[in-house]
Amino acid sequence: MAKKNRTIARERRHARVRRSVIGTPDRPRLNVFKSITGIYAQVIDDVDGNTVVSASTVDK
Repeated sequence: MAKKNRTIARERRHARVRRSVIGTPDRPRLNVFKSITGIYAQVIDDVDGNTVVSASTVDK
């Protein structure tokens, strides 16, 4: 049950932050996701709707 509550809390937090943050070509949005296996990062341009660059700690 606790895992479900954590997931719901993370989704609500994500939605709350995304309402106020938008990436532009001049200043793209940085998205960072931390999992058990590694850390993943993306630089995103929301105007064009594409990922400019991505990297992770598990990339070779």
